[in-house]
Amino acid sequence: MSKHQFCRDLCLERDEPLQGTGNAPGRVLLLAWPRGKWRTPRWESADMSELLAASIHNAAKSGLHVALVDRVGDSEALPRLMAQPEGVFADFESEAALIAAIDGYADGKMFPGQTDPRTTILVCTDSRRDACCARYGFSTYKALVAIADRNKFNIVQATHLGGCRFAASLVVMPDRQRYGRMTAGQAPAFLEALSRGEVFLPAYKGRTDLPEPVQVAELAALEWAAAHSASMRQVRVLPFEMPDDPVEGHELTVRAAVRDTELDIRLKAQTYMVQGNCGVVADGGGSNVLRWRLDHLTTVKSRSQESFS
Repeated sequence: MSKHQFCRDLCLERDEPLQGTGNAPGRVLLLAWPRGKWRTPRWESADMSELLAASIHNAAKSGLHVALVDRVGDSEALPRLMAQPEGVFADFESEAALIAAIDGYADGKMFPGQTDPRTTILVCTDSRRDACCARYGFSTYKALVAIADRNKFNIVQATHLGGCRFAASLVVMPDRQRYGRMTAGQAPAFLEALSRGEVFLPAYKGRTDLPEPVQVAELAALEWAAAHSASMRQVRVLPFEMPDDPVEGHELTVRAAVRDTELDIRLKAQTYMVQGNCGVVADGGGSNVLRWRLDHLTTVKSRSQESFS
């Protein structure tokens, strides 16, 4: 039997950057469903009725992300349904009422419920989808729930969130922050950063809804700010013209401001072989994808001049 090749390991070997992959869904429904019953696709999960499956499938086709979620040792305490970023949750007296809530939310109507003010952290542990999510996701999930203040954080394990090759993959709501390559050892520092209202830079993918070069440049400026004791809230990426048809080796310089310092952030386009999950690896698939990565950062207007790569 051949040895299993993990997509995460291959991604690291190829040095594909995490930065710039921060896009997160705008609206998410969290449906409580035991992890042992998850299947791929999720609307074919065990013990799911045809009507509920159809509702979830239709919601997904409309662009709504429906995640099945569970919590080890505390499954029964999870609300049946939660909407993010609204933070509204509810239980239902019947499956028909649950389906109506899912259908309504997919059409833009909020179901009645209570509000949970806590930060919700979704950790992908979907072994049915990808071995990396099981291998890295579950250990990260366990480390987080072991130390998290449950008055501040609602942490659940979730079905596929995307970015299997960057496992462990996490989404933080309601702020729509994406994280990747999170490890169990990073759990304390991660929760501390979120408690301060900051992003956790070592695993941060970039700000959602921005083009990849802007995400990469902003993250480089955030890291510079952190290294120079400046507030991350003082980081601004200045307007620039996006290239129309970038190719391998294309360079792009982005200007950012941090307090009284301006930074020139040089990015370079590079092609990577991308195999998004372990199944693609096993099948010998994949595709070449042009990505932007940090090449060099230089201070151009400051009391002191310095640079780093």
